[in-house]
Amino acid sequence: MAISVPSKSANYTNYTASPRTFVPSSDWGSKVKASHAKLTFTAAGYTTAGSGDIALIRMPAGPVRILSDLCRLVCPAGTATSDLDIGISAYTGIDGVAVALDGVALAASLDVGGGALDQTLPLPAGGFLEVNSQSGFDIVCSFDTANSPASGDLVLNVVYMVGN
Repeated sequence: MAISVPSKSANYTNYTASPRTFVPSSDWGSKVKASHAKLTFTAAGYTTAGSGDIALIRMPAGPVRILSDLCRLVCPAGTATSDLDIGISAYTGIDGVAVALDGVALAASLDVGGGALDQTLPLPAGGFLEVNSQSGFDIVCSFDTANSPASGDLVLNVVYMVGN
């Protein structure tokens, strides 16, 4: 079997460099954690697309890598044409710079009006989202175009990595 160049990951190359280059703990030696949220619907309603006005989970400060391919979303059907967005709230980056709300960072316009959902989070395309905040951030959602479900539970399990 032939291996084409390069034959090492960038992380391994940095680790074996002389002098050694720092490899973040979020890359090697991190802990995988999971958080769970359940939102029980008692009435139908909707918000503005990508507004992130429903807070679901508080995430920790520091470097966090959300593994979207391992996250799970379950949501009952809403009114026809209803869309669900899942994103992250505004936060202060580790460098002190304010980072704006990204209301569709993890899911954009999922069709809950077409039926109940039971799926992984589709975004970002690379399978993970990295956030490095001073004091944490929220996983948020919003329903737009038409009403959310009037009853039932939205369940979100978020799997993420943090340094040790």
